[in-house]
Formats: sequence, C-alpha cells, structure tokens
Amino acid sequence: MMTYTFFAHVAFAFDFRSHATPQATANLLIEVEDKTVRAHDRHKHVKPAEQGGAHSAEVASEIAMAAAVEYLKGEAEFRAFPAQRFVNFDQVRPTHISISPPATKVMRDGSKIWRLAETEADKLRGEPHSLRYPDIEKRLAAHPFLKGMSPHHIELLALCAMPTDFDAGQVVLREGEPASGFYLIETGTVVLEGKADDGKTVVIDTVSGGEPLGWSWLFPPYLWSHDARAAEPCTALCLSGLLLRQHRDDDLTLSHELHKRASEVMVRRLQAARNKLIAHK
Repeated sequence: MMTYTFFAHVAFAFDFRSHATPQATANLLIEVEDKTVRAHDRHKHVKPAEQGGAHSAEVASEIAMAAAVEYLKGEAEFRAFPAQRFVNFDQVRPTHISISPPATKVMRDGSKIWRLAETEADKLRGEPHSLRYPDIEKRLAAHPFLKGMSPHHIELLALCAMPTDFDAGQVVLREGEPASGFYLIETGTVVLEGKADDGKTVVIDTVSGGEPLGWSWLFPPYLWSHDARAAEPCTALCLSGLLLRQHRDDDLTLSHELHKRASEVMVRRLQAARNKLIAHK
C-alpha cells in the first residue's frame, strides 16, 4: 500500500510582533494513503494519476496540510491563539512512527496524525520553507488583487500561500490537469495559450505583474482550461486551492470577497478580449 508521509512544524501567534517567539508550537507527522488521494481525484472528477507520481504527491500534500489544520483547530490548547504558520512542511521518508505508537488521531478521510515530541521532531525537521514566510502577509496585502481586503482575510490567505518564481519559458498551468490553486503574479508576464483549428499554439491572453492567474480552482471539476507559460522570469504568490476552499467554506465573507474580485477581473478580461476582436474586424 502506497503512503505519503509529511512532517509539519506549526507555530502559533506568529504575527508581525512575534516572528521569533511563537507562543506555542506543534510538531505533527501526517500519513496519507494512496487510496485517499485517488478518492479525492474521483470526487473532483479527475482521472486518477499514476501511483507515486508528481500529481499524487501534490494532492497528498494538500490533503495532509488540510488534515493538520483540521486537527489543530479541534485542539483546545491552540484555540486562544490568533494565527498559525507552517514553519516546516516537508514530505519525509516513512519512519518507525508509522508503525508504533498508534496514531494520535485518525481523520475522517483515513489520514493519520501523530503529535511528536521535540526529540522526535528534530530527527525529521529539515530546512524551513520559511515561516510560511515572514513577509507573506505584507506581500499579499500589497498585491492589487487583494487591495482593501481585511487583515483577518489576509491572515487566512497567508495560511494557504507560499512564494514561488518561474523561469522564462516555464509552463505554469497545463490544460486538463488538476487546478490545485492560483497565483498572484508580482513581477513578470505569463501568457495564456490555446490551440487554433490548425493545431498551432496561439496566445489568447496575457497576465502581468499585479494580476491574478487561474480561476479553475473556484469551479468544479477544478481542471485548468488552458495552458499558461512564463514569457519572462516571474515572481508570484502561490495559493493552495484545497486550503482556500476550506477557509472559504469556513468564512463566507472570505468566499464573497474572492468571488467578487475574481468576477471583476474576469469581466475586465472579457471586455478586453471583445475590444480586440472588434479592432481586428
């Protein structure tokens, strides 16, 4: 049976006043079975990927992070803290912990979670991915797509976000593949591509710094409807669709904000596309 194992070090009350001194921490080992990954794909109407492939590992990662968040939200000792950050979240090789002792918690989807002591966590802790990045909230708040969003919503989005970058020519999205999230482009340009009737690749839209990329995570069946490629080196913030949908469902005002902003951008782009068509007639 194929399993995916992740280590998470979570810090609580991580805000701009206490980056170096979290008030509480938790170390978790999360194990996700391949059957859970396949059940997730079936539920999203996605063709199951090859066992152990990159897509399966990515889905397992999102399932594991969602399980960690759900588990911690249910722990009374952490409810008093205003924020949490994943300081580490890494896939690790299975260890003896997978066999003994019994899991601290078995989630509804079958994912298993172990609370680890610091001595055990030290064996698994790698280089931090950052603290889900010390300036992530500042970068989110500065992005034009999120202008005016409340600090509470920015805090929720920060739990789902991590910085990334793309090389010139790198494929960012591929048509038909699972839409695992979306991007807020900070610098650089990404082109959206489609196939013409003669099979040639054509540019159908351009996304520049200050704009969002990718709406398919919002709508079933959560598959990309086009290809996207970086036209030049880009920096961006990547937001996990799985965690976003979880926070969106927990906070309807966040759902409203995201849909409102996405709709405004889509209307602008449709209008721009219409104007281009008129200009070429």
